[in-house]
Amino acid sequence: MRRIDVTRTIDAPIAAVFEAYIDHERLSDLPMVRSVTIAVPGRDEKNGLGAVRVVDSGLVLLREEITAFERPNLMECRIRESRPKTEHELGRVEFAQHGDRTKVTWTTVFGLHNPILALTEPIFAACFKAIFTLTLKQVEKRAVTASAHKP
Repeated sequence: MRRIDVTRTIDAPIAAVFEAYIDHERLSDLPMVRSVTIAVPGRDEKNGLGAVRVVDSGLVLLREEITAFERPNLMECRIRESRPKTEHELGRVEFAQHGDRTKVTWTTVFGLHNPILALTEPIFAACFKAIFTLTLKQVEKRAVTASAHKP
């Protein structure tokens, strides 16, 4: 099993950062993501608790369920199906207000089922860390823009 931790402090209020992060369909703005669809909307809000999203990047396909959703401090998900097949213990993104800024901590723990592919876990981990970093940079741009336009 591999653990990935990515932390970024964003110069925007927590509500704007959380909102920018949970907009699942905007993940398709990333260059390595072909599409993101909401297969099942959340119970109380589209991207909230119980939502199931499908992320397709060509080689990797993930079907994730939102398993915890505490606006604006926490979102957790579990990969329920994937290509390649993975074991996913944890996907957690925590948001903490620090003055006018927001600290985001993204943690995931995963492993690959296929013994041959398991040898490539360090490569997958490095790729996912890069993707998480890019995602948080995108979230930062959207959150800063959104908070700048608020009265």
